Amino acid sequence: MNRPGTDLLTRRLGLGCGRLNGGGDRAMSVRLIHTALDLGIRYFDTAPPYGLGASESVLGDALKGRPEVVAIATKAGLARPASPRFKQTARAIVKPLAHWVPGLRHAVLKGMAQHAPAGNFDVGFIAQSFETSLRQLRTERVDCLLLHEARPHDPLAPLQVLLERYVAHGLLGTYGSSTGEPLSQLVRFGPVSQYRCPAPGAEDAPVGPRDVVHGVMRFIAPTLGPAMARDPQLKAQLASLLPTGTDPANATGSLALAYALARFEGRVLISTHQPQRLTTTLEQVRHITASTEWQPAMSALHAAFEPAPVP
Repeated sequence: MNRPGTDLLTRRLGLGCGRLNGGGDRAMSVRLIHTALDLGIRYFDTAPPYGLGASESVLGDALKGRPEVVAIATKAGLARPASPRFKQTARAIVKPLAHWVPGLRHAVLKGMAQHAPAGNFDVGFIAQSFETSLRQLRTERVDCLLLHEARPHDPLAPLQVLLERYVAHGLLGTYGSSTGEPLSQLVRFGPVSQYRCPAPGAEDAPVGPRDVVHGVMRFIAPTLGPAMARDPQLKAQLASLLPTGTDPANATGSLALAYALARFEGRVLISTHQPQRLTTTLEQVRHITASTEWQPAMSALHAAFEPAPVP
């Protein structure tokens, strides 16, 4: 099912590839990329550590032979995991156990975070990381390279000469910086900024047209249920945007993405490891954003998030 190449979802949505995995999950991850392409997604965000080091190679394999013109963003600054095959095997063991052992997944992720290497923004390290990324992605050029979790004391200025040289030689489209945290914790570098989506009800953050926000389904979607519970009229208004018979309580991810597309100027990332969930979500988002009531409904939703005025 091919989608138009110029619609809103193609222009504004991107797939976060943090859940692309190798090993026994590789075939599913490739199918996820193919599903995204079939649905009109043309922007893919990856990084050397994603998928225990497999994300870039899986993305490169999945795009090979596909006719679509896509944009790829990757990162540099955090090392690729050591012993990725061992970690993929361990993940395959832990994953089914996590369903039965409360707190196991959280404990494993916490342990991995505690042992994660610090960022390295030495020119030589960044150059080597970028060259490895090109090989993993099976491409001669990436559209965007983001410095991954830079800190205020990291010496980034020498990198500008390197990245500008990549741009001049046609290896790179543009560059910037990224963080898993909010904009306030981003160390800005270059024209592109990627950070966690602003929280509903907080002061409006100036999300620019070249900014990329992530975490919409993780941080905005859970707030929709309470907002609708407080305001049945709002719930009915949101329900009217969805395909007939769809309970808005079961479509909070789609509504959150539609809200982000309405409120923010920049690109919005979606992340999942399930092709069917991606299909359902994007079909609902396309249905919502095609409605003439999309923008008014999102304004009403935004007002529901805003704190009540002080008497």
